[in-house]
Amino acid sequence: MATATVLVTGGGGLLGAHVVAALAPDHAVEVLDLRRPAADVLFRPADMRDLDAVRSAVRGHDRVVHLAGIDDGTPVPDRRYMEVNVQGTWNLLRACEEAGVAKVVIASSSAAYGFGPDNPPAYLPIDEAHPLRPTRTYDLTKALIEQTAESFARRGGIGSIVCLRPTLIVRPEKAPEILAELATLTAAEGHPGFAVDAPRYGALPAHRCYVTSRDAAAAFRAALLADTPAFGRYVIAARDTLGGVAALPWFERVYGERPDVRAPDWFADTATASPLDSRAAERDLGWIARDDWPAVVRSVADARRAGA
Repeated sequence: MATATVLVTGGGGLLGAHVVAALAPDHAVEVLDLRRPAADVLFRPADMRDLDAVRSAVRGHDRVVHLAGIDDGTPVPDRRYMEVNVQGTWNLLRACEEAGVAKVVIASSSAAYGFGPDNPPAYLPIDEAHPLRPTRTYDLTKALIEQTAESFARRGGIGSIVCLRPTLIVRPEKAPEILAELATLTAAEGHPGFAVDAPRYGALPAHRCYVTSRDAAAAFRAALLADTPAFGRYVIAARDTLGGVAALPWFERVYGERPDVRAPDWFADTATASPLDSRAAERDLGWIARDDWPAVVRSVADARRAGA
């Protein structure tokens, strides 16, 4: 039996489908999106840029998960990213503030850090306190979304606002493509590459961090249910690296030098430990990544055998 109602914006999207599935067993889920979700849930078609439509959708809900936005690499003008991702988030938070919503969980991204060829991490492992230095428009929208959320939290009209920073999300249907790309890079002596050079989904981030869609969805569920402060932001990543690379030698190769390591035991215990530090989410949200890279590889192999 459903015990709570929750509005999921962007619930018809790629991540949204997994989040809706994670919430559906014990929530009455309503989806706000431009596309109808595959799941059998209440659906309200609306554009995040339409404040009145967003107000109408929020009314009657005390919890909201905000996933709606334009994904990285979508071929639209930069201003569209700003209108949908930033203005859309402002509209949602304004509507939630007016309605006195108790909890809002927002999809930010590790893209907010702005890592790229000329912007290496200041230190490892990368946590919530690491500076955000975005230059690309998509990355900038994620940083601005967090600033907007924190501003609304200071105003006090919403019980709690949580921003999650998932890294590259590995969905089951995309895992074979990612494995193939890894194999291609290995055959070419593993040129590091940067996501900014290849915006197509599956382009491997140079920091080699990832999280499975199942674990990412579980993080949104955990954030929704946890007792959280007025505002919080959390890194969401698997505990190991994409492809199982040793993180420190990899960073030295990509950037030409090794970043400052502030927690040497992080990599001393496990060479393939993720450069992204999710311990705050583990501590405050009770969330932990269940999947590791060997599990991703096994799942692809199992799917191939099943389809053979």
